[in-house]
Amino acid sequence: MSEILIVRHGQASFGTDDYDRLSETGWQQSRVLGAFLAEAGYQFDACFTGDMRRHRETLSGISESFAELPVATELPGLNEYDFHTMVSSYGRLVGEIIDQRDPRIFYQALRQAMLAWSRGELSDIPESWDSFEQRVQSTLSAIAEPQGRVLVVTSGGASSAILRTVLGVDVATMIELNLQARNTAVSYYFCKNGRFKLNSFNTVSHLDNPQYRNLITYT
Repeated sequence: MSEILIVRHGQASFGTDDYDRLSETGWQQSRVLGAFLAEAGYQFDACFTGDMRRHRETLSGISESFAELPVATELPGLNEYDFHTMVSSYGRLVGEIIDQRDPRIFYQALRQAMLAWSRGELSDIPESWDSFEQRVQSTLSAIAEPQGRVLVVTSGGASSAILRTVLGVDVATMIELNLQARNTAVSYYFCKNGRFKLNSFNTVSHLDNPQYRNLITYT
């Protein structure tokens, strides 16, 4: 039996030239989560991340509250889909130029772009929907292998794809859950004999204290 905590990365740098790095808020979120887990007595037997900078930096922030964490294994299957390219492709499909620096416009377009992607309507992108789901699913056996308590840092898309695999939810539901994912939110699973059971999804108990509620973000 293993207990698996799947963490979405801290807030990245939306609207800048390098999204794939934590904002100052993202660093704060990661440190608060680390302090929360350490105070609750959590110890980890294994750690996994994708190979994206924001995943590594989130784990780094968490680790500041621990004397030692296991060396993380990087699994590219935990990486996010290429949403910037996807939204650009969707814009070409519908004949629009989408402002990707405006969060409201961007996320409205992303929802439609993901639906189009899942239907195979976007042809000029580096990864198909099926390939995305298959490479996320392929990581499940890796993160299920260690016994004990496992910490996984990934992105909202991969986390919601794991949820879809475990619960069998439809694509539209997965996309809605993906777009509701909060930064440093934790999803708890139990795993026995390779079978995952969901305990909770997208929780931010570490930010429930009034002094931290301003740190609840979605980008």
